[in-house]
Amino acid sequence: MNRNSTLYVLLLSLLLLGGCASQARFPDNPPLAEAKPTVSPITPDSTVLLMTLSGGGSRASAFAYGVMEALHQTPLTTRPDAPTLLDKVDLISAVSGGSIIAAYYGLHGERLFERFRDDFLKQNVRDEIRQRMLSLENLSRLSSTTFGSGDILDEYFREKLFGERPLSELFDDQGPVIIINATDLFKGSRFGFTPELFSLICSDSDHFPVARAVAASSAVPLIFTPITLTNRAGSCGAPVPEWVRVGLTEKAKNPRRYRLARTWSRYLNRPEHPYVHLLDGGLADNLGLRAMLDQIIIHDGLDDTLKHDMLAQARRIVLIEIDAAARLPSEWEKQPDHPPQTVILDAASTTPLSNYNFETKAYLHSQLGPWLRQNGAVRQPELYIIEINLDDSDERLDGQPLSTIPTDFNLPEQAAERLIEAGHQLLRNHPEFSRLLKDLYAEMAGFR
Repeated sequence: MNRNSTLYVLLLSLLLLGGCASQARFPDNPPLAEAKPTVSPITPDSTVLLMTLSGGGSRASAFAYGVMEALHQTPLTTRPDAPTLLDKVDLISAVSGGSIIAAYYGLHGERLFERFRDDFLKQNVRDEIRQRMLSLENLSRLSSTTFGSGDILDEYFREKLFGERPLSELFDDQGPVIIINATDLFKGSRFGFTPELFSLICSDSDHFPVARAVAASSAVPLIFTPITLTNRAGSCGAPVPEWVRVGLTEKAKNPRRYRLARTWSRYLNRPEHPYVHLLDGGLADNLGLRAMLDQIIIHDGLDDTLKHDMLAQARRIVLIEIDAAARLPSEWEKQPDHPPQTVILDAASTTPLSNYNFETKAYLHSQLGPWLRQNGAVRQPELYIIEINLDDSDERLDGQPLSTIPTDFNLPEQAAERLIEAGHQLLRNHPEFSRLLKDLYAEMAGFR
């Protein structure tokens, strides 16, 4: 620690010991005066295209950028103004580093490809946030028990990427629905920034900043403090979702839906749960797949309006999974020495998460086909699952696989371009992607 940093820490300690702790408080989520009915996020079409973007800091953002750029460079016809395959995306579910680029695309559309490199990928976000936290003003604010480093991350995202643009813009009809996912720290469950869950806690998405949702999704524990929301459930006339009522009666019959319903019902008990503390979405699901899986669990066996709407005209369902998971360096396995605490912490979080990710993927893939077949339609939609895994790339940086790039908000030199190129190549070489293009072009040509 340098001299200035030491001085700031001593100053903060003196403030605390002297009883001069700041009264700073996190910005509250605005209340919802009256709940509105929610609508299906999927517009009926012959192709339903869903994407999931994993966590992994700037590494995940750059890798996802490469895949999205390749989709953007894939026109559906030969016309100069032809829509691209990226234009066909209906919904993106994202976590942590993936949520940054997903939200940026949800707000800025194709300007992503003009500005995101300079606005985020080329920036040393890690050091800038560190400098902000060590400023005299923020050291004072950080002495408060109701303001933390997660709120400074929120302020950075507002100033640099998202402004004050509201969460509701991620659900409008100007592009795909974007679901930003965080983790409810004390419930251990996924918290999706969706109209349904915001309605349940009576929070107004028309006046809640996208930046704060992304900060919650990206708030790595021990580095950032949680993003806190006020739970006002029961104050806006929002009805209890039917699936929650049904699920609470199905402990033996449908334990997965029962568990999910029980989590949602806890928000309804506002006296016991008046605040919601949110951290990195990767703690509950580092792939962004739980949002899809939860829909299967919720609607399994119910009068499924969502599934009916989604499949009414669908000839094909496409799921593109972008996974930028880290690979741990192996040098410590070659030594008898005790690894440093930072290495132990990284391994203790990365290895179990990798195993959990595998099980989540396997379960979702096993359930998708049967779930689609239950819709009763004469013609079942074709299913395309396109897994884009960074660990499959042959690209290297300084002789090492790209998946060994640290999970951080700062990329080494040349890393962004290598990650983007890896995203391009892995998508274009994927056999399911080739099969999808062949099918789409045949349909456009009138052969199917």
